Amino acid sequence: MKRKDLKPIAKRIKLFLMDVDGVLTDGRLYYTEMGEEIKVFDVRDGLGIKLLQRSGIEVGVISGRSSKALLKRLEELGIEEVHTGRNDKLEVLEKILKEKNLKAEEVAYVGDDYLDVPVLKVVGFPATVKDAPPLVKRRALYVSKREGGRGAVREIAEFLLNLRGELKGLLEDYL
Repeated sequence: MKRKDLKPIAKRIKLFLMDVDGVLTDGRLYYTEMGEEIKVFDVRDGLGIKLLQRSGIEVGVISGRSSKALLKRLEELGIEEVHTGRNDKLEVLEKILKEKNLKAEEVAYVGDDYLDVPVLKVVGFPATVKDAPPLVKRRALYVSKREGGRGAVREIAEFLLNLRGELKGLLEDYL
């Protein structure tokens, strides 16, 4: 799909949802000697999320896993639409749409693996990360040049905001 064809799709987006492991993180699992799970997040993704929020787009997560570190990071970012420990991602999406009175075409979703495909198939702006499997990439309108956990969310957020014509104005405070 050509960039000009993506503009009307991007302008409809009201909610930006994403998976966590493999999207906000590199997908690897780290444990302390005490068995506590550690997550590594890229601060660049955090700024991308903040830019989306400043533009009026709500941000949320649907993740198959949960951890204290994840919940802490989501709280730091002001993300309130949090669904963790859920592999039934399409069911979660349908519940969110109903609660928020949204249509699937008003949602962007970033996923990286097979569990995300059912959601990627129905949302308005499906996106994935560079290191996703080929089947997942085929379902996306945008594939990041960056790998999951290494600024991919920031890249996708900026791409979406640029399509909407909002990125330059949002960056003025920083430049």
